[in-house]
Amino acid sequence: MHRIVWLLVVCFSLVWLGTASTSAQAATTTSSKLNISIDGDFSDWDDKPMTTLANDEKASLIADDSAVYLYMNTNPNDSKHGAVWLPDSYTLKVGSKSFTLTLGKAQGLGAGKTKSVTVSANGDVVSGGSATISRPKDSHGNYEIVEMRVPLSGLGVVATSSQNISLTSSDSAFGGKTLTTTGGSTGGVILVAAGFSIALVGVMKVARRRRKVV
Repeated sequence: MHRIVWLLVVCFSLVWLGTASTSAQAATTTSSKLNISIDGDFSDWDDKPMTTLANDEKASLIADDSAVYLYMNTNPNDSKHGAVWLPDSYTLKVGSKSFTLTLGKAQGLGAGKTKSVTVSANGDVVSGGSATISRPKDSHGNYEIVEMRVPLSGLGVVATSSQNISLTSSDSAFGGKTLTTTGGSTGGVILVAAGFSIALVGVMKVARRRRKVV
């Protein structure tokens, strides 16, 4: 009886540890599951969650175990007239750290063209960062679409459990709205499952022994 109680205590202890915060470098999804390529083909964003901003712009912020990804379309409904440009800068927060993101100039980008540009954080080019700006042809004028990848390592940030990630901009397009996503650790789930398995196996063994004795 004492052994069964002890094993149950171990089981619940492992469950508690599994749900506690951990600094394991794992996240809710992996990069292979996100399937995002920064190449100017925006079809890989079709199944991603989108947020409508202040003036009908569409944007999405997602993260995997190594990077943060942003998509923004300034005129998804082809309803605006004149030139509609992307914000000049964005504020990215990863946990308690804040970064001002800016994109390199897309010099010579004409209608119907796409160009790769650099990504900078707090004035320095992010190592491994990448972004593509597209300027589709429009019956009413020009507008822009961007997709970017910002590696956490390039920001000097390590992914941690349930880490809040957010992005906003002072540009009127955002209208005070903030995009959010959450990095997380699968280590807790794995630990919980392992704890239950070990404890249940132990309880079953003890129960079998008790039946033999009786």
